[in-house]
Amino acid sequence: MRQVLRVRRVRAGRVRAWALGLALGSACGVALAAGNATSVGYAQKNAALEFLQAVASGDPEQVALSIHPDDLRALRLRILNLLHDEAKRNDSTVRNRLFGPAKQLDEIERLTDTGFYATLADRLYLPGREFDSAEGIAAVPDKDGKVDVLIRGRQPRDRGKVQVTGLVTLKPFGKDWKAALPSEIEAQIDDLIEGRHGAAAVTRTPAAVRGSAARSTAPAQPGIVELLATSEKLLSDGKCDEYYNKQMSPNFRRVTGKKAIAALVASCQNSMGTRQMLLATLHIVRGLDPHYEYEGQRATYDLTGQGLPYDHFVLEQVDKRWYVAE
Repeated sequence: MRQVLRVRRVRAGRVRAWALGLALGSACGVALAAGNATSVGYAQKNAALEFLQAVASGDPEQVALSIHPDDLRALRLRILNLLHDEAKRNDSTVRNRLFGPAKQLDEIERLTDTGFYATLADRLYLPGREFDSAEGIAAVPDKDGKVDVLIRGRQPRDRGKVQVTGLVTLKPFGKDWKAALPSEIEAQIDDLIEGRHGAAAVTRTPAAVRGSAARSTAPAQPGIVELLATSEKLLSDGKCDEYYNKQMSPNFRRVTGKKAIAALVASCQNSMGTRQMLLATLHIVRGLDPHYEYEGQRATYDLTGQGLPYDHFVLEQVDKRWYVAE
């Protein structure tokens, strides 16, 4: 009888351990091994909460600042090596996939570690939820000094009473801790480099893309095709004054002072980078279909994710002729 009770107690203990591991694994994608988990330290909890709050903010620079600097530097150097190798082969496939066809290698080289991640983040996705506070559940040692920290976050009062668990991998940072670069982000970057359509790429749509995707597009009208071709030729020939004084909309010229237009012309003529950006915009736009508004008098191109410093390129029709609006 004693033997039977002992066996039952052992089995019950195993079931409880298995249930705990299953619950935590379902919530966070990991199974905490019995005996390896420890309590979450104050600094660990703060570092995990800092990262989760940064993700919830939607600000890629905030996210970058919450990640360990060594990981950001290693990421930047790894990708720069790839870009330099492909540049030697006169190729730009990886650069286009990661940064968009308009982003030049010399621009990417000048980015800081933080700026590099923030620029990449346009093509990455991490789900985020705002937390006011959190309590530590368990910390599990990982390899290379890392620790997987599981916390239970409390949402702001107006978000309800549901508490949400979150897992953050941390690395030592002096006497404190910083979030390691998430493996999900590393996997998404590898998907982009290899041209794979990962699960995140399917389920995630940036807000700017969602807004434009809901609106129908149509092929460019003949007048638009002519405008874009003429504009590209003028800029290729360095005729910036003609571009700004003939291709830009009369409405734009009306509200833009002569000195401001002269400054735009001078910047175009004197800066190869500015001219290349304008040419890259026109080249990209010629391969896209616009969305028409105002009874077909205004055409907007969505440039999200193309590596340009703006998300839209707008044309408008004035007296039956198309112009660059802004």
